[in-house]
Amino acid sequence: MPCSNLVEQIRITLDERDRLTGYRLIKQTCGQDVGARSFLAEFLLGLSVDELLAIDSERMLAICRPEDDVSRFLNLKHLFAIQAVLEAYTGRSNGASDSLCAIVEIGDDQGQVVIDADIDVISVTDKIQACAGCSGCGSDLQAFEA
Repeated sequence: MPCSNLVEQIRITLDERDRLTGYRLIKQTCGQDVGARSFLAEFLLGLSVDELLAIDSERMLAICRPEDDVSRFLNLKHLFAIQAVLEAYTGRSNGASDSLCAIVEIGDDQGQVVIDADIDVISVTDKIQACAGCSGCGSDLQAFEA
């Protein structure tokens, strides 16, 4: 049975130069991975906060080359969740409890910045929209920019 909780947890770690060293995206209630815990790690690790925020949906899909609609959706969901946290971290959004990303805690772990946040699943999903009338080809998958 699918989980009815509409909040996911994300943890992002950055090095001293604000480069991504890791992240995980999990369901809040059960701790299960969303797709894979760090679905985009191989593509995003080592990028700076500014580089991560500059990635748009088309570029992400071109880099990852997802093979099916589920992979496309997860690529964009993870990207938008990461970007929501980084927008709050940099002050580009408020990171309050009523926003797409609510910052829970920002801390330090052996010289790395650790950001824990809650992500509103509906808000992230609303950013991802398939073409009108699409029944699965996914070739025209588009994402709204916030």
